[in-house]
This record gives sequence, C-alpha cells and structure tokens, in this order.
Amino acid sequence: MKRFVCFNLCLAFVIVTVTLVGCGGVQIVPIGAKVQNADKKFDKAEAYRIKSDKDEEREKWREEVAEKKMLYDEALNAYVEIIEREPTGKYSQRSHYQIAEIYKKRYEWDKATDHYDAIIEIAPSGYYGGQAKSGIANIRKYRKLIEEKRRRYQNYLALYEETNEQEHYDTAALALYDVADSYEQLGNYPEAIAYYQRVVDEFPEHDKAAPALTKIGYVHFYKLYDYLGGWPAYVKVIEMYPDSYEKTEAERLLKDTERTLTEIAQNQAEIRRYRSKKAIEYEKSGRVILPNERYGGRYVDIVVQCFQYIGRRWEDLRNFPYAIDAYRKLVDQLSYKKFAAADARYQIARLYQRNGQLEQAIEAYQDLFDNNPESMWRAEGVYQQAVCYRGIREFAKAYETFKAYMSLGRDVAYYREAEQIVRQFEIDQDGDGHKFYIEQEAGTSDRDPNDHPGAKS
Repeated sequence: MKRFVCFNLCLAFVIVTVTLVGCGGVQIVPIGAKVQNADKKFDKAEAYRIKSDKDEEREKWREEVAEKKMLYDEALNAYVEIIEREPTGKYSQRSHYQIAEIYKKRYEWDKATDHYDAIIEIAPSGYYGGQAKSGIANIRKYRKLIEEKRRRYQNYLALYEETNEQEHYDTAALALYDVADSYEQLGNYPEAIAYYQRVVDEFPEHDKAAPALTKIGYVHFYKLYDYLGGWPAYVKVIEMYPDSYEKTEAERLLKDTERTLTEIAQNQAEIRRYRSKKAIEYEKSGRVILPNERYGGRYVDIVVQCFQYIGRRWEDLRNFPYAIDAYRKLVDQLSYKKFAAADARYQIARLYQRNGQLEQAIEAYQDLFDNNPESMWRAEGVYQQAVCYRGIREFAKAYETFKAYMSLGRDVAYYREAEQIVRQFEIDQDGDGHKFYIEQEAGTSDRDPNDHPGAKS
C-alpha cells in the first residue's frame, strides 16, 4: 500500500471546527480561513526569537527552544486538521508541504518525505507536486553525498597519515568541507556547523579553513537567525586569518550587523516606552484593547516609524520572518493608521514573495486590496500577485490578473511586460482551440493538437 494511502488511513476522524451562532446554529469555518490561521501559527513560530546564550544561560535557552518547538507543534496540528477535513484538495497539498517544512527543521527526513509523497499522490504535475519531487530529490541527493564524501574523507585522511602526501591532505580536507556543505544544503544546520568546525580544527592551514569558519557564522546569521551563536565564528576568522579576504568581509559584516541590531533594539525600546500603561494593565487582566488605546496619542506616528524601521532593518539582515512579524504587528496594533497599515500590508506581501512563499504572498496582496483598495501600492500589488500566480502554475488566474493590471492604464510601470505575457498566454500554437495558458494549467502540450485538456487519457 502506498505511503499516501497509509497516511490517510491513519487519520481516523475528520475534525470539523464549528462556531456557534445565533440560537444553536452552526457555521463551518471555511477551509481557506483555517489554512491562513495555520500559516499564522507557522509564522509565529518562525518569528519567535531565541535570545538567550546557549552556553551562559543554558536553562533559559532550553525553555526558549521548547517554546519555539511548541509553536511549531501548534502549526503542525493545525495543518493536520486541514488534511483530515479535505484529504485531496488544494489546501491539503499546501498543508502537507508546510508539515514537511516543519519536519525538515527537525531533521526528520523520512517524515518530511512521507508528506512530499502524499502531495505527489494528490497532484503529481501541479506546483506542489513539483516542489515535493524537488524536495525528495534533494533529501536523497545530499544524504547520499554525505555518505560518499565522508568515506572519501576517511580514506584519504588514512592515506595522508601513511604517506604524508600533500595531495591526500588536500583531498581529505575538501571532502570534509563537502560533507559540511551537503549538510547545509540539506538543511541540517547543527551538523553543518559541526563539520565546518572540524575542517577548521583538523585542517587549519588549508585554503578551505577560513571559508569554513565563515560558513559557521553565515549559517548562524542567515539560516538560524542566531546572532549570538554566529558572532564568535566571525571573530575567530579575524583573529586566525588576518591576511585573508574572509577577514576583511567578517570585519565589515560584524560592524554592519552590530549597528543594525543596535538600531533595532533602540526602536523596540522606543515602542515599549510609548505603550500606554493603562493598556498594559488591561492586557494583563485579559481585557480587549482597542488599537487607538495601545499607545499615547501624540506618540503614535513615532511608533509607526519604529515598526517600519525595524521591518526594514530585519530585511537588511535577510531575516524575512522577523521583518514580516514587525509589519504584521504594525497592522494589528495600529490598523486605524490607514496609510501606514496599507504600506505594511504591501511590505508583508512583498517579503513573502521575496522569500519564495508565493501562496502566502498572493493572500497578503489580496489582504491589501480588500482593506486598502486606495493604496498607492495597488497597481504594483496587482502585477506582483499575477507574477505569483504564474509562479505556482495557476495560469488562468495569472492571465486574468495580468489583464486586470493592464486595465489600470497604459501608464502603469509594467504595462509592456504584462501585455507581452498576455499575448503569449493567448497563443494557440497547435490550433486545437485551447490557448497556451489553458494548456499550461492542464499540463498538456500546446504543440501537439492531440494533447489537450479535453483529450481522453
């Protein structure tokens, strides 16, 4: 029995969340709303920052790690409920993919693969089917590479110890570096860090030693968002390899990062400073706080600017989850500041798109249109939403959205690009009556008149 079938047989009960309304009536929560709620839980876990030093504040660090894990568990459970409710729908594919992402963060490759397999069983030729196939291929590729390169390292290290030949030394060092790189590509960052450190410890004079030490800092900074953990690695680069290119880059990076993190902390302190004491008391008592009650009235514009600045600074650090979180807090806490909220909604969508989370970007752009239809970012948002639809292979929606963008007027920034795309989508190269975009969505060929959406399989 295939994994997908086994997986779904294990889901014994279908959980349908209901909300009581009126005098005993029930209203089923829309599946789309459940997905968005699950995504928010995932985003909350992504944005949770572990601030304690692992070595100096061990117990507090463990508590924060456990809290982050709990947040991911809540997201995982929410996605499982969606799969139980709609086992083969489009939201099921998205939920399986997100669950696989969570398991990858936990280095549970077999469980991640199970969920990728489930996607392929549902829709092998769709967007998520392609993503799942790539995910499985990468897991297999890098796990195999790790085994091969580890054996190569061991063999050539033994040869070097016997012969003392430089060639064997270089081959062993490069193989160990490749093991570390494969762990990094796989997403197993603790093992990547450990093996990069081994390169430095075992081959300190080799050309790959300084890059390996730099990689330790890079993984901490840009994959784990752990600035305390990565800082010492860059400092060691400066101390151990004073004549290297990596040393110059490490000095620049530490200077820029220190300034950026300091500015973020200062702006966060400003936000706390201007919070209403009454609002803080209300929150502690569990009372609902209206957006205009949270901050002192005359300081609201300063608070808005602080949130915006924090978002930009996190983006400078390529820390998209924290940047999105800053803009989302602006929307949630200061929704009555219409222009600022509209800008924040656009930034959230743009950041999702930049981070490759295209479905979340589509929904965020829609949130902008629904709540701020007069926004200065509307035209840009329509075009980018169309780009995202094309990216997830929903070509019919992309076609309609590009046309909607063109209807805004010939003076919009990407009018020519949209026009060219629409023309391409409307081509019927094989003359079977089905336009290019329809064939693309169906996964059929626009060069073979016998291969079209209406053909019998």
